[in-house]
Amino acid sequence: MNRIPRATRFVAVAAAVCTIAACGVGGSGGSSPTAGLRPPVRPATVAVTDANGATASLQCATSVRTLRMIVSGPLADTAKAARAHMEKAHPGLTVDITSTATSYSQIVQQIGADAAAGRSTDLAVAGLDLLATFVERLDAQEVSPRSLRASYDQRFATLGTVGGRQLFVVPQQVSVPVLLYNADMLAQAGVDPGSLKDTTGLLAAAEKIRQALPGVQPVDLPTSDQFGQWFFNTIAGSKGASIQNAVGQPDFTSAAARDTASFLARVGGYGPQSNTPADAMVRFALNRKSAIVGASISSVVPGLQTIERQGKGAFPLGVAPLPVLPGGTQHPVASGNGLVMLATDRCQYEMATELMMAMLAPDVVAAEVTTLSYLPVDIEAANRLVPLYQRYPQVVPFNALIDSIVRAPYWSGPRGGEVPVLASEAVARIMMGANPTTTLTELQKQAEALLM
Repeated sequence: MNRIPRATRFVAVAAAVCTIAACGVGGSGGSSPTAGLRPPVRPATVAVTDANGATASLQCATSVRTLRMIVSGPLADTAKAARAHMEKAHPGLTVDITSTATSYSQIVQQIGADAAAGRSTDLAVAGLDLLATFVERLDAQEVSPRSLRASYDQRFATLGTVGGRQLFVVPQQVSVPVLLYNADMLAQAGVDPGSLKDTTGLLAAAEKIRQALPGVQPVDLPTSDQFGQWFFNTIAGSKGASIQNAVGQPDFTSAAARDTASFLARVGGYGPQSNTPADAMVRFALNRKSAIVGASISSVVPGLQTIERQGKGAFPLGVAPLPVLPGGTQHPVASGNGLVMLATDRCQYEMATELMMAMLAPDVVAAEVTTLSYLPVDIEAANRLVPLYQRYPQVVPFNALIDSIVRAPYWSGPRGGEVPVLASEAVARIMMGANPTTTLTELQKQAEALLM
């Protein structure tokens, strides 16, 4: 998503979710055995240069005096911790941090403005869906997988590659779309949470909720902040049909895309959908006016932690993956961010790589997942998170989806970044009653024109 999920903003929204109580995925509240809470061991397919990640040569460590990094506001504390590590390890080094951006697009703008003013950037945070922008416009530098820590989960590296080979963005905070549901409301309507696994089951559940709970919106899928295209692409992708084909062109008119649009149109028929994810959370949690809401997995743990402190008046919160099309399988589209190397000088590059490794340290990753429940990109960090997963088992099943996660579309060209915006706007129109087939046909033409 192009907008950064601010921790402070979310906690305020999560505080509004003070009436939710924890329950297990699909309504089961039992804790899994400790072994089951750890992600599956991955094969060691990539050898690394150093177990703790690459470090700069002595020549570069003694010659580089300043590093410059641009991050989002929520990552400011992480960046400061990495700066403290680097400045302690290299006396005389200054790490300059800019952390005023509130969206990934603003980071791009900041880098461009600084370059125009003669200030270079060595390391930056990049939205995973802006990979093409960094590679084609900002001269992102390739990173060798061998430079990563031995504990870094290399399965995530594919989300930041171009052509499936060259790694340009090292994923740091990775999320997938989920459904949150009020388990009490589903029980009152006679809905089995397990039926939410596909679009047919979700629509059947929505109809039961409509009949049993007047005044409650059965399903609310927000579309702004590019959530619309995220939901659309993930559902269509469950039948192997990404909104981008194998040669990089848009594909919004495939059979799976049409089926997804038809499903979203029917969801929209149950009432107005929220515009922003924050609005949807307030509607779901504070006002209790919706039974099921689309969200990011990063919203789960902070919401539950806030709720846990509220005491009485809670309702059980269930979490499920976004539904697949009938006969489909889970292939959620990745969202979130990663670290991108912009330094072109050899020594600046080496030192910025060492700074990147500090940002990806297991304790740092574990702390980030505890605050915002992203998927852990580090195996050692995941092992440290077992107590968190025992406490909040709702997020555990999503670790098993890591092998199935697919990269966000790579839209090339100077206007490629506009495609996700167009797609989200089209999804919003479909959910408000526009003809799905006509809307997708028009979207296809507009997207093709942008990429010419």
